[in-house]
Amino acid sequence: MNTQNLPMDKHLVSQFKRGLLEQHRELSLTIEKAEKEIRDLAGPVPLDAMDLSSFSASKDSLFLSVSQHRSRLRLIQQAVERLNDGSFGICVDCGSQIGLRRLQALPWASHCIRCQETSEARALAGNATLQFSLDSAQASGT
Repeated sequence: MNTQNLPMDKHLVSQFKRGLLEQHRELSLTIEKAEKEIRDLAGPVPLDAMDLSSFSASKDSLFLSVSQHRSRLRLIQQAVERLNDGSFGICVDCGSQIGLRRLQALPWASHCIRCQETSEARALAGNATLQFSLDSAQASGT
């Protein structure tokens, strides 16, 4: 299935592409700025415990921010690829159309609502199982 089968005209597809490319540009600049800040933090480490704590928190926050921005950037790049290959707006799991309102809210969405909810429910169940296993291991002393 390709974007010609979607209820989107070329103008709408073009709008999505422009928006995604603009977000890509903005995220790239944000990542570049944060990476520069991280490099700047590579200088001398404060010796005072309070300053060191603040320094570490700032550095951790920057690393987390860059990681999150890179993840979003990958999603945007994949959405642009789907626009280019004609599969934009098609769920990668079930092949059904992704709702226009969902795409307007999350233009990098690759799953329809139903498949996204199923995926999130599986992830939550997996996390609950993992937590139960960890709790059981701790309780048994392993």
